[in-house]
Amino acid sequence: MGIRKAISKDSVQIAPLIFSSGPVTFDYIFSTRHGPAVVDFLKIEFAESQTMFSHRHHHVYERDGNVVGSIGSFDAPSHSATFLGNARAIFCNYGLRGVLKGLLFELRLMKAPRKGCLYLFHVAVREDCRGQGIAAQMINFMMAKGREGGYRCLSLDVAEKNTNALRLYQQLGFEVVNRNKTYNSVLDNHLYMELDLAAANDHS
Repeated sequence: MGIRKAISKDSVQIAPLIFSSGPVTFDYIFSTRHGPAVVDFLKIEFAESQTMFSHRHHHVYERDGNVVGSIGSFDAPSHSATFLGNARAIFCNYGLRGVLKGLLFELRLMKAPRKGCLYLFHVAVREDCRGQGIAAQMINFMMAKGREGGYRCLSLDVAEKNTNALRLYQQLGFEVVNRNKTYNSVLDNHLYMELDLAAANDHS
């Protein structure tokens, strides 16, 4: 039981978790009118790809042999390295429309990681395991990884209406740096947050 590096065979259990980290955004960018069901797309990309959805960029929280939590991370270089793979995978599954939607979302609402920051994404806990401190444990784990890697901060984006996640991040020491206003009525405003690793204390 605990946190470990994700592996390819976690794809079936983790794909619904990744989807649950931002269902409105996933459904908007990866419209089933133009391609496969999002969870099916995520299963394949998590298991096999060189994209941001790959297991190579994720850790999982495992309990009794089941994956009940997910957290992804990358820095500026590793994020840039996925750009072409992301675009290719989205184009092959959802066409140019999906690529353009994804690019606009990243440019307007979810900015690329800043130099010196370890960026967190796809933070999710299985519904029946929420309220047990699992998300906090995963973020504390990433604090330690960030310090080991010489990063100065952790960073993330959160939908402004996701008040439960926002409250948790603030309790852990994240502070809002920017508010990115939505450009589409389907999508929410997003808050860009950072946590100073030199000043932060782990929370259990």
